[in-house]
Amino acid sequence: MAAAAQKPQTRRAPPRADDGEPSRAKAKHRQILDAARELFLDLGFDTTSMDAIARQAGVSKATLYVHFDDKDDLLLALVSDECRRFGPKTLWRDDGEPIDLRKGLRAIAKTFLEGFLDQRGLAMHRLIMSCASRYPRVAEVFMKAGPERCDTEVAAFLRAAQAQQLVDIPDIKLAATQFLSLIQGKEILKWALSMSKPSEAQHRALIDSGVNVFLGAYERGPAAGRQPGQQKRGRSAKTRGAR
Repeated sequence: MAAAAQKPQTRRAPPRADDGEPSRAKAKHRQILDAARELFLDLGFDTTSMDAIARQAGVSKATLYVHFDDKDDLLLALVSDECRRFGPKTLWRDDGEPIDLRKGLRAIAKTFLEGFLDQRGLAMHRLIMSCASRYPRVAEVFMKAGPERCDTEVAAFLRAAQAQQLVDIPDIKLAATQFLSLIQGKEILKWALSMSKPSEAQHRALIDSGVNVFLGAYERGPAAGRQPGQQKRGRSAKTRGAR
């Protein structure tokens, strides 16, 4: 089956609706995806058969295979669909306004963590983790739609902050990854392993401490924005006062 995951994807996309209303084919496509999701999460990917998916979706096996070549193809389509519809929201958009660094980082952190604290997102995360090692394309789709996109959006925020002389970051890409790692802590991993869900207090502490550590490493101090001449005059005044 691992080899099957490497084969070119030949699944046909559902036809577009002509007048804005879902076509019959698109409705069947959605029925199949919804049925597959329910069964994959309840029973596991390996133990779910195409026969069971067809029954759950209320379609014939012939119809099922019109939409998907095999179960691997269906899994890939499901992961793509879930990432598109229910993946992390956009973390930051540049509106051209001056950046409030701490406020902006806290907003990014809150939006990012919401995706993990949602039951639907967490369930799909577990399914993806259980299949990723055997189906590399699933891992690729998930990484591009989730972690890599989030890294890119945080990096865009940090570049804008650096352009406004709020931070001093030599490696923006690395810093974006570091920030998202800081605000996750161990709580998300523990919940993904079916341990306790982070409390609201733990959630806030993850965000606040992560932001504080990050700013401690990269935020520019007040002196960083001064011109060399200003710094020199400031020292001279202090010296004169001492005399």
